[in-house]
Amino acid sequence: MEQVKTNTTTATQDTSEGIAQVGMGVTLAAAGVIGLWGVSCFVGALAQNGVLAMAQGWLTAVGG
Repeated sequence: MEQVKTNTTTATQDTSEGIAQVGMGVTLAAAGVIGLWGVSCFVGALAQNGVLAMAQGWLTAVGG
């Protein structure tokens, strides 16, 4: 048997790979934005309440 590789198959594979890369890029960009937002919220809470109040609030939230 002889296998024949057509241009259509190659183009479909290249397109699928490109779409997957764009999807991964969008996911990583969203994760980066979410991470930056979390860090900024944490820094803002530290600046407003201080380290001891943050630790007390965390212990209250976890321990009840």
